[in-house]
Amino acid sequence: MTRATRDVLLVVLVLAVAGAGYWIWERFFSHGAQIEAMHRACLAGFAAGRDRVKSEIDKGAEAVPRADPAAGVAKELAVGLGKVIDKVAGGVGEATCDALREACRLDFDGALCRKARERYKST
Repeated sequence: MTRATRDVLLVVLVLAVAGAGYWIWERFFSHGAQIEAMHRACLAGFAAGRDRVKSEIDKGAEAVPRADPAAGVAKELAVGLGKVIDKVAGGVGEATCDALREACRLDFDGALCRKARERYKST
């Protein structure tokens, strides 16, 4: 291997390591990556809450004895409420998390963004 070939390989290696370091930084540690991770956790939190509420509604509908004439109405009401909750909670969650993401983009070190990052810290 000639000295020139070795020098070229060394430059390529240094550029590859620098590129990999930059990619890792942008993907996991930059402000943008932290904001996106917080946004995903926020959306997941709203989805979990929505699912808990729908589960409680379903339990209530199932608690009505099948022989009871109101059982069919309770089941249909649970289905209807589930659809409403999906739309409302989904819209509210998305709007809230999007507003939080935008606030963090504007002021990453602000109080609102700091609190959001603490609440939605990835584990």
